[in-house]
Order: sequence, then C-alpha cells, then structure tokens
Amino acid sequence: MDIIVLAITFAAALGLSAVLTPVGIRVAWRIGYLDRPEARKLHTSATALLGGAVVFTAAFAAWLGAHLALHRPADSEASFLLGGALVALGLGLWDDRRGMNPIVKLVGQGAAAAIVLASGAVPAFGLGVPWDGAVAVVGIVALMNAVNFLDNMNGMVAGLAAIAMAGFAWLSAGRGAFGLAAAQLAVSGACVGFLRYNFPRAQVFLGDAGSLFLGYSLGASATLALGAAPRDWGWPGPLLILAYPAFDMIFVVINRLREGRKVYVGGKDHSNHRIARVLKCQKTTVVLIWASGAALCASGLAVLSLHQQAATLLLSGLWTALFLWAGLKLSSVPSLPSEATPPR
Repeated sequence: MDIIVLAITFAAALGLSAVLTPVGIRVAWRIGYLDRPEARKLHTSATALLGGAVVFTAAFAAWLGAHLALHRPADSEASFLLGGALVALGLGLWDDRRGMNPIVKLVGQGAAAAIVLASGAVPAFGLGVPWDGAVAVVGIVALMNAVNFLDNMNGMVAGLAAIAMAGFAWLSAGRGAFGLAAAQLAVSGACVGFLRYNFPRAQVFLGDAGSLFLGYSLGASATLALGAAPRDWGWPGPLLILAYPAFDMIFVVINRLREGRKVYVGGKDHSNHRIARVLKCQKTTVVLIWASGAALCASGLAVLSLHQQAATLLLSGLWTALFLWAGLKLSSVPSLPSEATPPR
C-alpha cells in the first residue's frame, strides 16, 4: 500500500506541475516577473521566472495528498524538509524580484539549512553535536549555491534534481520513512513535469527561487540520509549522489581564482558550458550530464546498500579520478565569451 501511494504521489506531482506551469508562465508575464537577457546568460529574450514557485506548489500539494492517504501522524522529517524549502523559496523569490545583499542571502540560506537540523537528524561527523550541526549547515548552504551556480542551461538543474531526489526517496522508503519519501518523490515528480516547459526550449526558468529551493531540498535530503545511516563504509553514498554539483562549483571557483576573476560574478565558464563548446550542442550536453547524475545516483545507492570497503573505495576512487581528469581536460577548453551565445 505504501509503495502504491508513493507511486501515485510522484505521478500526481508530475501532472500538477505540467498543468500549473503554463499558469505560472502567464502570471509571470502579467506581473513582469521575468529574466531579462544579459551578456553572461545564454537566453536571448525575456523569459518567465516563476518556475520554482510552480514546482514547489505542485510538490507540496502532491505530498499533502500522500500524507492524508497514508493515514499516519505527520512525519517530522518531511515537515522540516518542506518547511526549510519554503524559506529557501521565499528567499529566492525576493532575490529574483528585488535583488539581495550577499550577506543577507547567506544568513537566509543558513536559516533554511538550520530548520532541517531541528528534526534531530544531525550527521555524526565526530566533532561533537554543535560542530556536527555547523558542518551540516555549511554543507547545505554550499550545495544551495552550487545548484544556483549550475542553473545556467535549460533543463540542467530540474533534471538532476529529479534524479537525485528519486534516489533519496528510495533510501527513505528503505528505512521506513515513507512520509519523507513521499515529499522527496513529490519534488522529483514536480521537476519532471516542469521539464516539459523548460527543456530543450525554455518558456519558463526556475529562477533563484527554484534553484535555491531544489539545492536546499537536495542538501537537506543528504543530511537526513547521513543522519540515519550507520557510520560504516556506506556513509559516503549520499555524497556521491550530489557529486556533480559539487564538482562544478569547485571547478568554477578554482578556474576563476587561477584567472584572477571574482568568484561570485557569473559567467559562461562552468563545466557544462565547456562541454557544450566541445560537443557543439546544449541539448546533448544536458542529456549527458543527466546520465552522469543517474550513474552517480546508482553508485551512491550501491555504496549505501553494500556497506563494503571494497565497493566504497572502488566507486569513490573511480569517480574521483574521473572528475580530476574531466577538470583538467575542461580547464583547457576556452569558456564561452560573454558576447557569444550558442543557438537555442
């Protein structure tokens, strides 16, 4: 019965997102909630920006239906996950519309990250409870910004988030946390429904609201998974699931520092930008990175299920070597000049 409810939750979120996204597009155009073209961006015309709000609304409605169908007390982990996601969404909506001081934005991100720790699922890093919680908050905030960085190509973040959240839902269901799994599958399904209008051509963007909300959801899900996992060889599993956004952020920061550029100023120098320059196709690039995300998700789930030293070292070593090789190769590929925009 629980599995059927989870499947229905995913399908409901997908359907709601597909139905609500055109409404969100019309509302965005009516109120002027648009992303205007800039030199550092790939789009060439104004585009609706309320995708994040639509994905959250569809996910929340589907999760609420699942919660009522499961006939169980409220799942505290799911409640804290969605509560923090709402804070992240509101933060991004304000930033999309008004802009925000970076320090204020970081404080808001930290507040959202702290909410999930109130559920009591603090990963045991071995530093003591206060420091373990601080490391978890920093990790979630870092991932929120990594996903925000990566939201630079049609379908990129929504597709990766759909895959990773489905993986985390599998982990949650495996330990009996069906309420949390329903929330995670609702986010995954809402992302899939949204892709109909975001990939390969974009009629709507997630905006900072969507990328911060999804980055928070991924980071919080990893934190909850780590908090519930025993300290053994399976522990690196959740980190593998999120390895690509982390790789891209490290890649961008290192290359900008090496070139003497400001880290926080956006540009077309991300790993996926350089892959697209090699492949000469944005669509192929996004599909390739989705496939990489799926492979990383499968690797993380394998590490968590096997709990074996050999499997963990082998998979972690292979992915580390692959990312190092890719980073070195892509660093030699010229980044897209700000005035050049590939055809969409």
